[in-house]
Amino acid sequence: MTNRTKINLERGQVMMVATILFLVVSITIIFGLVGPILKQQRIASQLVLSRQSYFLAEASVEDVVYRLRTGKPVSSTEILSLSGSTVTTVTTDTAEGKQIVATGEVRETIRKVEANLILGTGIAFHYGVQIGQGGLEMSNSSKVIGNAYSNGNITGTNSARIQGAAIASGPTGIIDGMDIDGDAWSHTIRGISTVGGKATHAVLQNTTVTGNVVADSISNCAIGGTAKYDTRSSCTVIGAVTTPNPDVFVPADILSLPISEAQIDVWELEAADGGSLGSQNWSSGIRSLGPKKIVGDLIMSGTAELVVTGILWVTGEIKLSNTSKIRLDAGYGSSSGVVMAGIDESTTAGYIEIANSAQALGSGSLGSYIMLLSQKEGTGSDAIKTSNSSAAAILYAGEGQIEISNSAALKEITAYKLEINNSATVTYESGLANNNFLSGPGGGYEISSWKEIE
Repeated sequence: MTNRTKINLERGQVMMVATILFLVVSITIIFGLVGPILKQQRIASQLVLSRQSYFLAEASVEDVVYRLRTGKPVSSTEILSLSGSTVTTVTTDTAEGKQIVATGEVRETIRKVEANLILGTGIAFHYGVQIGQGGLEMSNSSKVIGNAYSNGNITGTNSARIQGAAIASGPTGIIDGMDIDGDAWSHTIRGISTVGGKATHAVLQNTTVTGNVVADSISNCAIGGTAKYDTRSSCTVIGAVTTPNPDVFVPADILSLPISEAQIDVWELEAADGGSLGSQNWSSGIRSLGPKKIVGDLIMSGTAELVVTGILWVTGEIKLSNTSKIRLDAGYGSSSGVVMAGIDESTTAGYIEIANSAQALGSGSLGSYIMLLSQKEGTGSDAIKTSNSSAAAILYAGEGQIEISNSAALKEITAYKLEINNSATVTYESGLANNNFLSGPGGGYEISSWKEIE
């Protein structure tokens, strides 16, 4: 091998080593750069997935809140799947209103959003019936499907039933002779009553209770759950007994009825702004009215139909009979409307009667109701009376008496005094707790908090 050949070989080896070293260094540098880039890419991808799951949860909460606030149906658990992503929204009752928790999941990335709602202070009906100090009287298989709250006594005869909770408020409130499917709360319960839930009273007499009892004294009773009491006479208790009772009886609060005189004054002004008419009386055909003040009476019979396009104020009386019908215009949508009768502080004007299959209806949209409101004062005679398979949504007589009988079917009743007789039924709908009147303030749910949770 010549020297020149040897030198060339050595040079080639050096070049090869240098090339290999260059490749090693280059690859090292490349991997050093690619690693953080890939890491950043994973972080960015994870951030996108996290945002997607958050927005999914946020959107589901917004949907449920909208449904609750507009009276639309919503299940306690809603599950939505879309292109492999899932959101589960759970709605639960709280002491103040509702809690909504939505869990969004996109490719195993999870974010949660929580909203808490409280019942608003507007015109909202939280009970199947809410009664003033005149009290609630029920008889002959009549029933309230929902809760009943009375500032006076609650009295029942002949299988009268409340398919919910029954509360007679104040320091002397009495529940007498009632079948109650839910809880009962009053100073005294007596008169061969039954309670399907828990019973909270100062005095419990002649009552059968499925759940637990807290009372100062119990007598002539049967209790399926536990019992706390100070004195006992002729009572059977299946569960544990605590005596003396460590809890002091606290009566339920006396509640104001939900519509103020000031609000009624606003509605009167709104109706009067639409102009005035004399008495209206017809037996066939369709008429549209509102907003309007009718100075006189509104009498409908036969196949007469009235489409309410704005608030109506009738200074005299309202009578619907036969198959006549009063309903809100479709333009109300899911909102509700008001038809009023009477004059403030009058004990004669304002009588409302719905009889013989007559109907008072909302707009046709879910959550829309019509309220018939009487300003007639006193309990010497009825302010509102319905009978004979008639149907209406909301009846209101804050200073008068309402009488329901003979298979009449209602959605909610508020009155100073209420009598329900002869198989009549009040079926409460949850949307009434979130009722939004097109005129005047809206009631229902207000957002108290909205946040992401772990």
